[in-house]
Amino acid sequence: MKKLHFVLLYLALSCFQINTAQSSVLSFDDVTEDAEAVVAGGYGGLNWSNFWVQNPVLSQITDFDSGFYNGVVSEGYTAFNANGETAEIRSANPFDFTSAYFAAASRWGLEITATGYRNGSQLYQIQFAVDTDAAQLLNFNFIGIDRLAFVAAGGDEYLGAGFHFTMDNASIDTAPVPLPGAAWLFGSVMAGFIGLKRRNA
Repeated sequence: MKKLHFVLLYLALSCFQINTAQSSVLSFDDVTEDAEAVVAGGYGGLNWSNFWVQNPVLSQITDFDSGFYNGVVSEGYTAFNANGETAEIRSANPFDFTSAYFAAASRWGLEITATGYRNGSQLYQIQFAVDTDAAQLLNFNFIGIDRLAFVAAGGDEYLGAGFHFTMDNASIDTAPVPLPGAAWLFGSVMAGFIGLKRRNA
């Protein structure tokens, strides 16, 4: 009987762990082994729109001043916005976007606007400029968003005219299971525990 009490108590405590967010750093190095590929839906538990990954060595990019080279932080791949157009991250459940490394692929002083939304309402927005010579760490701390949009514009043409940026080592906390579900499970376990106590009294 004591063993059953221990199991019930363990289950009750586990209910609160269900509500713990899952933190991860997305390096984009595990998306593909090809030179380029689209970031498929579900990568990192998120939905991706207009994000691709590229390995500049495998892609045989000849300009070593490009941000496609200098934006790489881990291994050989970075994510980038295809065709230099708006790229987005979405999720059915809220997530936290903490930080990431960015570089401009070909324009000096490329301006990027990052906007975080929840349920269609804008919660956050920051603007920053990046160059082609190095990956720059940006701290966002966008908490509880379900959509994140990146729009690139401006800057001076240096290696090309496209508004491409690279993103690497994105730190993202995915959403926990909603608390009501965990609380219901906790209540059910505790009710069973109390019932056993009364039966043995």
